[in-house]
Amino acid sequence: MWVPLDARVARLKSWLKRANDRPLVGFCLGSYYPLHRYPEGSRTIPNGVVSPDDIVVENFLDDTDRLYEQHQAAGGDLIWAATPFCGMPWLEASLGCGVIADHRSGSTRSTPPPGFAEHPVIPEFTEANPWVAKMLEFIPALERRSGGRFPVGVTLMRGISDLLAALYGSDGFILRMYDEPDEVHAVVEQLTGFWIAFGRALLKHLPLFRGGTGSFFWGLWCPGKMIWLQEDAAAVLSPALYEKFIYPADCRIAHEFEHCLMHLHPSRLIPTAQLARTDLGAIELHLDHDGPTAASLVSHYKTVLERKPLIVAGDATSADLECLMRLPHQGLALSLVAGSVDEARRTWEQAMTLGFWGSTDNSKES
Repeated sequence: MWVPLDARVARLKSWLKRANDRPLVGFCLGSYYPLHRYPEGSRTIPNGVVSPDDIVVENFLDDTDRLYEQHQAAGGDLIWAATPFCGMPWLEASLGCGVIADHRSGSTRSTPPPGFAEHPVIPEFTEANPWVAKMLEFIPALERRSGGRFPVGVTLMRGISDLLAALYGSDGFILRMYDEPDEVHAVVEQLTGFWIAFGRALLKHLPLFRGGTGSFFWGLWCPGKMIWLQEDAAAVLSPALYEKFIYPADCRIAHEFEHCLMHLHPSRLIPTAQLARTDLGAIELHLDHDGPTAASLVSHYKTVLERKPLIVAGDATSADLECLMRLPHQGLALSLVAGSVDEARRTWEQAMTLGFWGSTDNSKES
C-alpha cells in the first residue's frame, strides 16, 4: 500500500481535473483533538487563557516528525503536510477574540471580543498582528524541519459564518441577522476582506513543494497555491439566511484564490447545489462518527461530483466504505481516519476487496 511520492503527486493532479483512473485513498492517524495531537508543542500552552507568547514553535517540530512518520507508515495516495498549529483559532484571535485552551478535552475555543455586539468593528489586517506573526513564525521552522520530505501547508481557516459566531456568540449571530441585517452585511463584507488578506499573507510565505501546496489534516495537495475554507456554523442557518449573508462571501473568497477547497460538516443545511456552482476547486463533506451515514449523503456526493472533485473525510464504517465504492470515481478522494497503521492497512485491503482499483494493476501498491 506504499505509493511513491511522484505517483501520489501525479494522481492528485489528475484528481483535481476529475481525470483520476480510480478513487484516491489516504489516511489520517492520531487524535482529532489538537492539544492531544501535538503533546510536546502543547506543553507550554496553559489551561485557560492563551496568548501568542505561550506558543513556542520549536516545541512542535518533534510532533511534526512523529505525525509524518505515522502517515508514511499508513501509506495510501495522499500527501501529509506540516502546518502552523491547527489547534489555534488564528483568524478569530487576530480579529480580537480571546483564546481558551482545555487540555482535558484537547481542544481550544474562542471568546467574543468585549463589547463587539455593541460596537462591531473589524480591524485592518496586518502581518504585525501578534497572532498573525506567531502563525507565520511556524512556516520557516517547519520548512527547515521538512528538509524536502513533506510540504508546509495551509492551516485551519474558519469561514465567515464561523467568524460571525465567534464575534457575536453562537446564538447571537443568528438573531443579529434578523434584527440588524444591514449591520451584519457590513460586518460580513469586512470579514471577507480580512479573510482574503489573511489567506494571501499565508500563501505568500508558504514554500512550494513539488510545485504545489499541501493542507492541514486531510492530506490533500494541489499544484500552485491552495487554501481551505470552511463553514461549520452555516449548518445552523436556514437556507434563506445562508443565501442572503454567507453564500456571496463564499463565492468571493473562492474566486480570489487559485485553488480554494471547502470543508463542510453535513447536517441540517448542506448547500452542495449552490457551492458546486462556485469557483471552488473541490468540496469536502465530512463523515462524523455520530453524524449522517454515507448512504444518506449519496445525493450530495453525486451533486458535487457532477461539477467538482469531492473529498470524503472522517470516520468511515465498513458500510460507509461500501457505499462510497459505488460512487463515480472520477474526482473522488477519501481521507479516512484510522486508529492505527494496522487499521489503515485493513481498510486499504477492504477497498481492494471491494474492487476499488478497476483495471489498475495494484500489485506494485500492496
